[in-house]
Amino acid sequence: MRNDVLSSGVRFTRRRSSRLAGAGTLYSRLNVYAAVLHRRGDGTTAGTYRAQAQRIEEELMAWLNHLSLDAAELEPLAGPSQSGWKVVRWLCDETDAALRTLPAVSYQESIAGILTSTDGKKVRFTEVGDGGIDHELPWGMVESAGLSVGDPALLMSEFTGSCIVTRLQPGFLTSLPDQMSEDATPSEGMELRLGHPLGDEAFTSALFDELRSE
Repeated sequence: MRNDVLSSGVRFTRRRSSRLAGAGTLYSRLNVYAAVLHRRGDGTTAGTYRAQAQRIEEELMAWLNHLSLDAAELEPLAGPSQSGWKVVRWLCDETDAALRTLPAVSYQESIAGILTSTDGKKVRFTEVGDGGIDHELPWGMVESAGLSVGDPALLMSEFTGSCIVTRLQPGFLTSLPDQMSEDATPSEGMELRLGHPLGDEAFTSALFDELRSE
């Protein structure tokens, strides 16, 4: 699967003086965008990002060979030489230039669902809607959000440019479908409408307003 989503990378062997040991691989950060798009089901745009990442990595290898440099010198924990810094600057500029020509990727994704069950360590988060899938979340993530099994929630994925940060926020259950039976579950295709994430005070106020109206 990785070879279908990510570029090949630039493989290298670390020097003995390195703080890390063994072989390593440098990847263009465009691969993070490609992974985000692949997860969202946009294979075409993901492939475009992957192709650009592959191009940059191949040109990087040419630069390293031309300057007789080792890719290990470009690792974050390494101390690049003067020539190494030139390559790093080129790599940053080339990546920024590629990003300006590629379709923009939204920085945040919100998935609505319900916390349906737990085994004490993991909690199952079930997406609402047809074709929704289940996610297993650490109990600590659910507990820190002040949620428990049976609560509607929003699974937020924020793309920072170098990594993906996932967090859980309360979702507000505003209505249930007329055809929903008493024993229906989200995994049976139940459609729910959940509001966007609110601050703690706003969420609490909206919740009690809803309860008072009933």
